[in-house]
Amino acid sequence: MQKQRKRAREIAEEGFDRIVEGEEEVGWRMIDQARKIDPRAVEELAEDIERDKADVMRFVEKKIGRSIENP
Repeated sequence: MQKQRKRAREIAEEGFDRIVEGEEEVGWRMIDQARKIDPRAVEELAEDIERDKADVMRFVEKKIGRSIENP
């Protein structure tokens, strides 16, 4: 089971990378493939990405001294 979760996460990570690089169709297909293997692995990755995004936003806001969302 753990092996499947790891594989699903790797596929989902690659899928998200492809989306960021502009290959949306390929990326979403990879994410769908990962969901079929282990939906929870994809959910966990999405949560990790959101958490990382929030950390980056706080860091940048601290550096520039203002909110990015409300300039």
